[in-house]
Amino acid sequence: MTDIVYATGNPGKFAQVQKIFAHHGIKLMSPADFGVKIDVEEIGKTLEQNATLKAQAYLKILPPHTIIIGDDTGIEIDALGGEPGIMVRRWKGSHMEDEEIINYCLDKLAGVPVAKRGAQFRTVLAVAIDEQPVQYFEGIMRGVILEKPMEGREIGMPFWPIFYLPDLQMTLGEFHSEPMDFQLAHPTHRERAVMAALPYLTAQADLATSTN
Repeated sequence: MTDIVYATGNPGKFAQVQKIFAHHGIKLMSPADFGVKIDVEEIGKTLEQNATLKAQAYLKILPPHTIIIGDDTGIEIDALGGEPGIMVRRWKGSHMEDEEIINYCLDKLAGVPVAKRGAQFRTVLAVAIDEQPVQYFEGIMRGVILEKPMEGREIGMPFWPIFYLPDLQMTLGEFHSEPMDFQLAHPTHRERAVMAALPYLTAQADLATSTN
């Protein structure tokens, strides 16, 4: 099979998605494996646009026939008409830190009953291959925004202490503290996007290998 590369320079993120792909029998490569690291400016207005920007940026500089996966994730809150979407860090028009995002979200939902506090994380994967149109795959994880945050914080993940998973009776933060086997048994938005992309990825990888 030809190389499949996840378009991120974030080692923590790559380690997470690498485990997901390995669970499905796919060896994932990092740009670092090729000695490459670039900063892609996320100037798109949708998840699809930002994922495409990442995939195409790496497609231009990695070896021919490499399959590149770009991704972007947003959170969409029902009662707020889908806010903040991709604008988590700039939700109120300027850069926000984690705790500020938590408080801003809870303030905007003040008075909204639990039954109407539904929300979803949505991940979009953009798969880019030489001379082929970009293909998109998405995964969604539904949950509820709590009225107050649970204890515990993970830097860079402001919604983890307030995004509650009713089926599992835990927050997203608690979920990510569980063993990986447990996490893989309950697919998140990112893994669901990966699962949606698997048939296309394996078919294209086999095709590229057979024609090289």
